[in-house]
Amino acid sequence: MLFRPRNIAVGLMLALGVAVVPGAQASPSAAPTVAAQDIVDVPVSFQVRNINRSAVGCPTDGKSYTIRGHLTAPREALTAREPSITLYQHGIASGEWYWRLPVDGYNHVQEMAERGQASLTIDRIGYDRSGKPDGILTCIGAQADMTHQIIEQLRSGRYAVDGDRLRPPSFDRIAVAGHSNGGQVAQITAYSFQSVDALVIMGWTDLGLTPQAFERFSAATQKCLPGGEPSEAPGDPGGYIFYDNGTPEFLAGNFNDAEQAVLDAAAPLQNRHPCQDMLSQLGGVMIDIKRIPEITVPVYFMYGENDARVVGGAEHRALFTGAESTEMLVVPGGGHYFDLDRNGPMAVEGLSTWLRNQNFGITS
Repeated sequence: MLFRPRNIAVGLMLALGVAVVPGAQASPSAAPTVAAQDIVDVPVSFQVRNINRSAVGCPTDGKSYTIRGHLTAPREALTAREPSITLYQHGIASGEWYWRLPVDGYNHVQEMAERGQASLTIDRIGYDRSGKPDGILTCIGAQADMTHQIIEQLRSGRYAVDGDRLRPPSFDRIAVAGHSNGGQVAQITAYSFQSVDALVIMGWTDLGLTPQAFERFSAATQKCLPGGEPSEAPGDPGGYIFYDNGTPEFLAGNFNDAEQAVLDAAAPLQNRHPCQDMLSQLGGVMIDIKRIPEITVPVYFMYGENDARVVGGAEHRALFTGAESTEMLVVPGGGHYFDLDRNGPMAVEGLSTWLRNQNFGITS
């Protein structure tokens, strides 16, 4: 693992407990350091149906689609006695790229692998390399159902590894981590199917959206109601829209204190999203408030200190009354994309430590 000077400050913050909610446990052991040559990073794909058996009712087309992503992990983690993995769900304006940004220090899954953690990142249906339905005929509840379908395939090893370079590993313990509306997908999955072993909510609250977020939501809704736009190019499935209107809004809404290299890499990657992924959120919130207490697994909450989209992390955490345990990290100076702001390494350290405390990954 490359040592980066800015990690000195981050390490000091963590050592002093800055922005970590009191009660966070210490790591049971030092973080392992995994060399790049000992890390597996392979394309994978999952066959899923766009159906909705979750607690959040919303429309789907019932058709089959391919979800594509990457498995990134230390080789040792794939052969452990009880292998574990974290499945990451991106937000509404990004795709899998959010976790794999090709800027030194900001490729989340590479950094997590160096710390002993196995990760699965995907493009949800409607995004980038995965299948694209009509954007009115998939929704937040369906995304949770497809998350559950992927979890089942991870447990059984019944999915595809590109080029057969690796026999698809099966996993005994699975955490789901969701950023932005991916956090809503993650928690709907947890209470609807009871199939996750740990839960990570990143930059999502049910009742804490800011005026800017509502403004963006309203503007995008007005474009979705007449039918939206093609997913990418003319002739593609319709029912899609950008959450932010143009690159300046995208950068200002999601970043607070990022390096220029990060902004340059992320700016052209802004995603359109399926309209119903957004329109079904509000109905989902009403169900969330009732069902979140049914989540019993450990939960980790992560927020940016200067998030322009979301506030009220502590209030959201308080809803999880049935969880085995809860902890929260607020990243100093972080925006909505706090992982990609300058203190993003603090998020990596905090999450990898918490996962080790839940017996995920390798510990030495």
